[in-house]
Amino acid sequence: MRLPGFMRLRAAPLNVAVIICASACLFGQQPTLQDSLLDSLVGKWVLTGTVGNTPTTHDVEIRWVLNHQFVQIHEVSREKRAGSQAEPQYEAIVLLGWDANKKQYVVYWTDVYGGGFSVRGYAAKMTSSIPIVFKSDDGNFYNTMDYDQSAGTWRWTMDNEKNGVKEPFARLTLKRKKG
Repeated sequence: MRLPGFMRLRAAPLNVAVIICASACLFGQQPTLQDSLLDSLVGKWVLTGTVGNTPTTHDVEIRWVLNHQFVQIHEVSREKRAGSQAEPQYEAIVLLGWDANKKQYVVYWTDVYGGGFSVRGYAAKMTSSIPIVFKSDDGNFYNTMDYDQSAGTWRWTMDNEKNGVKEPFARLTLKRKKG
């Protein structure tokens, strides 16, 4: 039985979706990510330090998502937007995973500044550090996340690069939330 023309047009998107899903299954996905350094990030944290010269405190929740392929970092400042008692001054959702083809971490950083400021970065695999580089035409941005296993804390050092010179942007520490 042949479908009428209008039914064939409606079925076309469904056929494309089936082909895409079948292709994904055929090629397979990366094995579930097992990474002890990323495991040590998982949990609830309080982030304190300075952005520029301004003190800040954020609540951070980190968990495995998307079939254990990424850790999701959800960061929310305790400081509120001017004129608001509810809206945080800053909020970000970051996905940190492993790019098996490039053999390095991949990071997708999105925040309240919108899509125009969303970035992708990469980091080499190291024992106790994730040195993320976000490349840009006007200068790179560096976010080095260092894990202090004995203290159970993380230090985030963020720097802007201008004309080949790194300038401090933020100095932050993550400590596990109590309770």
